[in-house]
Amino acid sequence: MIWAVSQSIDAYAKEVAPVAEEISPTLANAFHPGVALDQYWVSEKYDGIRAIWNGRQLISRQGLVIAAPAWFTAQWPSQPMDGELWAGRGRFEWVQSTVASASPQEMQWKKMRYMVFDMPLHPGLFTARQQALQELVNTINQPWVQWAPQWQVDSHQQLHAQLRRMTAQGAEGLMLRRANAPYRGGRSDDLIKLKTTEDAEAVVVGYVPGKGKYEGMTGALVVAMPSGQTFRIGSGLSDVLRAQPPAIGSVISYKHNGWHASGLPRFARFWRVREGASDVAKAP
Repeated sequence: MIWAVSQSIDAYAKEVAPVAEEISPTLANAFHPGVALDQYWVSEKYDGIRAIWNGRQLISRQGLVIAAPAWFTAQWPSQPMDGELWAGRGRFEWVQSTVASASPQEMQWKKMRYMVFDMPLHPGLFTARQQALQELVNTINQPWVQWAPQWQVDSHQQLHAQLRRMTAQGAEGLMLRRANAPYRGGRSDDLIKLKTTEDAEAVVVGYVPGKGKYEGMTGALVVAMPSGQTFRIGSGLSDVLRAQPPAIGSVISYKHNGWHASGLPRFARFWRVREGASDVAKAP
């Protein structure tokens, strides 16, 4: 069921929260067996760019200022918000190029939405924060600022059926948020991501020359994991990327089918370059 909006005025909304220069965002663990679904709310995993409104400006997960047009954040409250800059399913690269531009492109930002899912400085648990958040979004009253719908499921079967249906429609996956958790930074089971395939990030540290039809091009990228382990990834690279591969030091995302006992990913294939990323998700 979709969250029922409380019309009462939350005490937090009556006060101006202090401006947060640095907010450590909540980070997700991967879904695992044994998750007690009755303790979680579920939402879509948006294929966009994570952004925290710190009361004055939008900040990326890596702590970089996002150069949004002045009108986009005009009259936003001093209360910090946590959300995702999103332009619809399957448009990550478009969002990434828009956000990466030092000079905001008016027409591109007009297609952007800020999907808000949390309030970092609200003292309440997640359920209370969502009630306050809906009231805050209603007060902002801008069509590009939207509350990210939350719902509950009755069983793992229902959860995975929703995952299959929504990913078939273009969604990246689902997010689960613990109902009784305060907002706290770092990676924990307060936030869980569920996708049909797993993904991770690694840093490009070298190249393997191509052979045969790829002679004179890149045959594979040599990438390093946070553990220091390296491996090669060639599957999924387009001819364009083989001709002009991501620069050394670039962070790339790759999809895989779990992990070997050695800690290396199984059946890794290139997914995309993470522009501006400076941290790499840890493997389990």
